[in-house]
Amino acid sequence: MPDAYQFHREKHREATVHRLGIDADLYDRYTALSAPYVSPVRVRKGTLLQEAGARATHYFWIASGVARRGHISVAGEDLTLGFITESENTGSHADMMGGLDGAPAREFFIAETAIEAWRIDWAAMQRQQAEHGFVHEYYLKIIECSIRRYAANLQIRSHNSAEARLEAFRSRFPGLEERITQRALASYLGITTQYMSRLRRTA
Repeated sequence: MPDAYQFHREKHREATVHRLGIDADLYDRYTALSAPYVSPVRVRKGTLLQEAGARATHYFWIASGVARRGHISVAGEDLTLGFITESENTGSHADMMGGLDGAPAREFFIAETAIEAWRIDWAAMQRQQAEHGFVHEYYLKIIECSIRRYAANLQIRSHNSAEARLEAFRSRFPGLEERITQRALASYLGITTQYMSRLRRTA
């Protein structure tokens, strides 16, 4: 299985190196070190990868497919925070760190499409991070990228009109709209599915 993992990582190396702003050597070193702590996962659309309220002990590196990130509001509403696609990781850093102490996760991750991924042991990689400085460097770059992604999501939602939010989403994530459900996109944009249908008809 490590060979299959490295094959998938090789496939997404160029895009990931560019997105994270790292060199290929760091990417390859992390891939080799993490290989013993991963296991392959193939799930259907609608499968929970991380459940809100349960302890988070693993995260997933997506080889193919789209996952949806969300949380449940106080009113019990399913709210979409964003989407994770090929070569990206699921997992909330706060939930993963809290999981080390047994705290329940606040967010959930669910397969928006069928997904092929690699399940990674968070505690094991934390031990590796303590022993290897380059793992810490790699994680810092992932966190920086996550912050940029979070800022982009906030910028999209800051537009006053739903039309402007949809346009900003399409500009920031080209091609993603066709891969996700109308319901998920409506939740992300903060509108009803009925209004989402109207927007698509008039766009």
